[in-house]
Amino acid sequence: MTTTILSLMFLLAIGQGLFLAAALLSARQGEVKAANRLLSALLLACTAIIGHAWLGLHHLYLAYPHSALAIATLGLLVGPLLYLYLGSMLFKRPLTLRASLHFLPFLLATLALLPFYLQPGAAKAAWMLRHSAPPWYLLLAAPAKMVVFFTYIVVCFRLVGRARPGALAAGLARLMQVWLVGGVLSVAALLAEYLEPDLPVSADAIGALGLMCFVYATAWLALRLPLGYRPQAEPALAPLPLSLPSKPRYASSRLLNADRARFLASLERCMDDDELYRNGELTLEQLADQVAVTPHELSQLINEECGANFQEYLNRYRVDALKATLRDPRHAGATILELALGAGFNSKSALNRVFKKHAGVTPSEFRGGSEESTESQIIM
Repeated sequence: MTTTILSLMFLLAIGQGLFLAAALLSARQGEVKAANRLLSALLLACTAIIGHAWLGLHHLYLAYPHSALAIATLGLLVGPLLYLYLGSMLFKRPLTLRASLHFLPFLLATLALLPFYLQPGAAKAAWMLRHSAPPWYLLLAAPAKMVVFFTYIVVCFRLVGRARPGALAAGLARLMQVWLVGGVLSVAALLAEYLEPDLPVSADAIGALGLMCFVYATAWLALRLPLGYRPQAEPALAPLPLSLPSKPRYASSRLLNADRARFLASLERCMDDDELYRNGELTLEQLADQVAVTPHELSQLINEECGANFQEYLNRYRVDALKATLRDPRHAGATILELALGAGFNSKSALNRVFKKHAGVTPSEFRGGSEESTESQIIM
């Protein structure tokens, strides 16, 4: 019964992992394309390990002799792929030649086993018949893989902790907790290899359970990720020395020139089409989420491209909107205060000052004086 249940769970996880990997590779998501590829590779590695455990669950290793040691080095891929995925997703880290050094242990281990991998199936089957238990070199390599894995888990937790708070960071933090559970199960599997206790399932199946949890957790997270997320600029590791000469206000910003036109167009859509300025409580952080940039980057974009700070930028739109409604005969029966609130002004004391600064006259004077006698008591 236990074998049947585990078999079904593994098969579902394999199908889920393959589906997610294919979906990530085929998705067109621009800036997160590299992150999607890394996560896809991670899911495929997990799926391969789960598939290997499924073969062992049904005693099919001899029927498929090339499965011998097929996943022996894949454990060295999991940590690096997870770390690079988080760096790319959260901070848009590029996949450089230096980043490929994380895969060096996996490549060296695979090269060491390459003579075995190149043997024919019959030779591998004979090798499995001679070894009823894992050979000594695999038992020695297992703790080393655990050390590498948990080192990456610690680094990944710190990486997520440095990310800007939000739905994505919270989801990835929960995903890291699932990986920690997987690590504990991997340790249990390792102990099972050494101590050989009387268990209803093999050590490989115990280890695969942790990876299965990760596959399902990734599928759950994929359903809850915020759309249009853009990786944020990575925070500095330490403040600059006080002795350094002063820099321009946005000298350390990571908003690239190539991104400016795209994000400026997104900002204009939020203002012209969605008219977010009509929300009198709109904050820099809320608008930054809509544009898919950090608040610092949005402030830089408005300051350098529009020549104004955030509040002045909103006031321009609000004054223009109020001017349009004051001219519109359809709103002749509405008070200036009502129209001002609809344009996004939420402070009666600031309305005249802001409007006169941009239009040169008060709202009542702009309307033509028809309401000045009644509205001045409310607005002035």
